Amino acid sequence: MLSEPESFSATSHIEQQTPNTAPDPFDTPLFNRLLGLIEKQNVAAEEQKKTLQEQKKTLDEQSKKFDVLIRDALKDDQPYEEKPLRDEPTWSALYEIATTKMKEEAEEWKGLMDVSLVFIAIFLAVLTAFLVPAAQSLSQSPGNSGAPTNSTLSNSTSLPAPLPPRSAENVCALYYLALITAMCNAVLCVLGRQWVGKLLSRPAGKTYREWTIRHEERKTLAYVWIKPLVAILYWSLLLSIGIFIAGLLYQLRNLSTSFDGTARTLEATWGLGLVLVAGILATVAATSIHAVRFESSPFEGSLSKSVAKILLLLGERWKWAEKLRVKVDWKFDHPTQIRTYMRLVSEASDPKLLDRVVPSFSIVFWLVHGGLPLDLLKSTYERLMATDTSIRVRETVLAHLSRFVAYCRKSREDLRGRLSDKPLLDFLIEKCSFPDYAPAATFFSSFYESNDDLLPVSSLPTGECIAHLLCTYDHNGDLGDRSLIFFRAVDHCYTLLKEDKSTELHEILAHVDDLSILRSFIRAPDYLPSFDFIHFIVLGREIYALRGLSSFINIPENYAVYDQNMALVLDAIVAGLDSPVPPDVDISPFISSLCQEPRRVSWGWASDAVSSILIHCDISSLSDLGAVHKFLRLCLSQDLFDDEDGFYHTRPATVARARLILEQNRVLFEHVGLHHLDSPEAPPVMSDSSLITRGHSPNSVQIEMTDVPSPSVDI
Repeated sequence: MLSEPESFSATSHIEQQTPNTAPDPFDTPLFNRLLGLIEKQNVAAEEQKKTLQEQKKTLDEQSKKFDVLIRDALKDDQPYEEKPLRDEPTWSALYEIATTKMKEEAEEWKGLMDVSLVFIAIFLAVLTAFLVPAAQSLSQSPGNSGAPTNSTLSNSTSLPAPLPPRSAENVCALYYLALITAMCNAVLCVLGRQWVGKLLSRPAGKTYREWTIRHEERKTLAYVWIKPLVAILYWSLLLSIGIFIAGLLYQLRNLSTSFDGTARTLEATWGLGLVLVAGILATVAATSIHAVRFESSPFEGSLSKSVAKILLLLGERWKWAEKLRVKVDWKFDHPTQIRTYMRLVSEASDPKLLDRVVPSFSIVFWLVHGGLPLDLLKSTYERLMATDTSIRVRETVLAHLSRFVAYCRKSREDLRGRLSDKPLLDFLIEKCSFPDYAPAATFFSSFYESNDDLLPVSSLPTGECIAHLLCTYDHNGDLGDRSLIFFRAVDHCYTLLKEDKSTELHEILAHVDDLSILRSFIRAPDYLPSFDFIHFIVLGREIYALRGLSSFINIPENYAVYDQNMALVLDAIVAGLDSPVPPDVDISPFISSLCQEPRRVSWGWASDAVSSILIHCDISSLSDLGAVHKFLRLCLSQDLFDDEDGFYHTRPATVARARLILEQNRVLFEHVGLHHLDSPEAPPVMSDSSLITRGHSPNSVQIEMTDVPSPSVDI
């Protein structure tokens, strides 16, 4: 144990270490500042927590709204939620379905009853007019036909009238029977209208489910009475008319035989009446037989239905009875379905209905099940692609056209026979719009005779396919009909040129050789090349084009066939020529062909192009100076063609260039022995070739001339 002094000293030491006396190591400005920041951070965290909770609440609300929007947007593609059978909206729809069907039948019944009532009213008036005289004839005896006396008057009050003749009695009985039958028919019509009206009224109840069930029960009970009633009304009306006609003919027969002689007019009238009645009976019999024979007959009635049921029962035992009934195979008769579909679509007047029927449009079905007219397909296509239809309808038709092309590619050999019809191919090619469906149009064109080379082209991308179509006539041998796709490809490219879409046009032309395009333009039948398009193709490469085409245009046979297009292409090429023509470009054979057989239509372009080439080349390097000299002389001839309006005359610019070339190469032509007489009447010669400028179209040429004296030129 510690002694008391030691204990006191220890206690004193502990007291010195208490917080009141010892310094706090955390009580520093930096630490206090850190505590303040932590407190502020805690406050900010609490505020941020509240903000996040509010944001979470807002996002949850927005998410619910988005879910509603998504559900509304996709509700047409999603299945409905399951609901119990007691669901009131369900029974509301069922009640509407039931009443709609009931209204259709009720309107038919009411129409029949209304017609019957109107006819009976007229019929009774006519019948009464015949009945009154017939009844009066019965009250008179044969002996009392004269003037009455006092004795006869007294006897008439006491004695009954004698029996009338049998014939008069029969006539009166027939008229009365017809009257009674018609009156009964009228009573039944009135009752039937009341019953039918009751069917259309809303039954007792408070909910749609109760109304629907009560309505169906009432309809079931009413059908047992109303359907037979309608049949009775129909036949009773015919019966009353038949009885009246029988009485009328019977009375007419009695009247015609009541005279001493033969009443030919009355007998003829009676015979004609019999013929008419027999014709009506034959018509009724024929329509009834037709309704029994054909299931879809419009003459179907209660009698024909009964006979048809009997035939159905007999058909279970005897096959011949079953064959008497011609049924409509609406389930598997595809040609009938396609014909009905296309005919109704082509006749549709409501564009909204086309949105519901266009998904079933199929050219494949029309093609596979042959025998259907092409006009039916055309009218259906035109109706679906009309301007009043929706974009979705037109896009659906175009999408099916793509599927049809894919199907034809897959089954090309099997469909070759069906796709050999030129009107059908022309229609399909016409409906393949450029440029999107250029491969499809090319594919259909490959079915033409001698067009098998187009099949690989149809598999190319759109731009490359159009480029190859521009070159489609650059082939030797017999080529089939491909003018339609060629013209459409050229028109598309020319449209790009006019719309200043040169980049797109260059991308198309980059797939093929320019020389191949030019040769195709020259060989294309019934086609006049576009001057601006050719100028665009060869712009900056005129020498390259001349060098590449020289071997083709120098062949005399080519000039004989393609002179017009050849001249126009050359004229368009040299329109931008502004550099010397190298010696390896020799068109002397072409000039020779041109001089041997100058042609009215092509002479203007050909002479203009050749003179432009000659003025830019070294004449001495040409192989046939004689042909060149002859050409220049033809250019100076003003009466080359007998043309009063001057349309086929040589252009003034061509004449000027020809004179300039002759003047500049006089020594050369004299050296080779090509002499000529002076031509003092010739037009002035331009001494400087820079004064001759060409226009930029095949028919516009500008010539600048100076008033210089015209020296004599030796030719």
